[in-house]
Amino acid sequence: MNTNKNTLQKIMDIGLTLVQERGYNGFSYADIAEAIGIRKASIHYHFPSKQDLVQAVLLRYRKEFMDKLQHISDQPHSCLQNIQLFFGLYRDTLENNTKLCLCSMMAAELNSFPPEIREELNMFFDANAVWLEHVLDQGKKSGEFTFSMSAMEQAKTIVAFVQGAQLLSRSSGDIGYYDSLVTNYMAILTPVNLL
Repeated sequence: MNTNKNTLQKIMDIGLTLVQERGYNGFSYADIAEAIGIRKASIHYHFPSKQDLVQAVLLRYRKEFMDKLQHISDQPHSCLQNIQLFFGLYRDTLENNTKLCLCSMMAAELNSFPPEIREELNMFFDANAVWLEHVLDQGKKSGEFTFSMSAMEQAKTIVAFVQGAQLLSRSSGDIGYYDSLVTNYMAILTPVNLL
């Protein structure tokens, strides 16, 4: 039983890495089998189809990411620090062999997926936006942020920004590019006296 659980986790871990590096259409069960040293039949035992595997990986990724956001919220940070930590979560992904956020990579291949996976992707981005909306709203009230649109519109802008910043940084091969973009964005969002 424990061996099955370990194999399941390894399959999901390799599946996550392959999607982040190559995209949904860029890997097969043969790639996973070779990486782990198991037969493809063992993967099919746990995940009858590639869609099943990717959906399970996506669910786990979304839950873990939301747990990280909750952990940030639970700490006694300022709203400014919370936004910086949010950007840091996306930076961490890039720092790990210039991978992209799983959902960013998958969003580029949206038409390859059935409705269930598209819905999971939308839930990930929506949850990011809702978390950001709360932080931005509080930060605007406390004077930490200045923006003219609604907090939700600003939150969606940040979600789009961070996806694009990851892509540009990855294509340049320089994580400093991401850092520079984030610094510039924070300068727009934050009153001068708080920088």
